Formats: sequence, structure tokens, C-alpha cells
Amino acid sequence: MRFVVTRGYTLRMKANVRTAKARLSELLERAASGEEIVITSAGKPKAKLVAVGPAAKPFRVNRRLLAARPLTRGRPAEAIVRDDRDARD
Repeated sequence: MRFVVTRGYTLRMKANVRTAKARLSELLERAASGEEIVITSAGKPKAKLVAVGPAAKPFRVNRRLLAARPLTRGRPAEAIVRDDRDARD
């Protein structure tokens, strides 16, 4: 394994497949801490291990806002789809 400093000053590590298989837990920990690991096969890059970004916040429905909105009726979905299909012909 070897370390390379790139232009963006990101620490990048290269590991061949055999080393990656033998030291997967260590490589995952290093990737989680922000390091970029490139896995090579026959000297050519095949995959990259990088940290996963923070999880997105779940969508929260503002029920008071929904209850305050008046219920409006639009065109049925079937009519919209039918018109769209007819327009394509």
C-alpha cells in the first residue's frame, strides 16, 4: 500500500485487491475517517472507498399547515394521463 498526496491535499491510498481483502476492516475505518482508498487490480484502478456523507434528515409533514389549507379538487389523474397520451399521437 502506498500514500499519495494529490493537488487537493486529499490523502489517497492505493491498495491491490489481495491487500484490500485481507485488511478490509482497516480500510473501511480509514475511509470513514475521510481518507480515500483506491483499490487496484493488475495495477489499474477498479474501485474507490470513500466516506458516506451525513444522512439526510427525514421529511417532516407540517400537519397544521396542511389542515389550514382548503381542500381543492383538480382534474382526475386519469384525465390528465389520457390527455397526455392523446397529445403524443
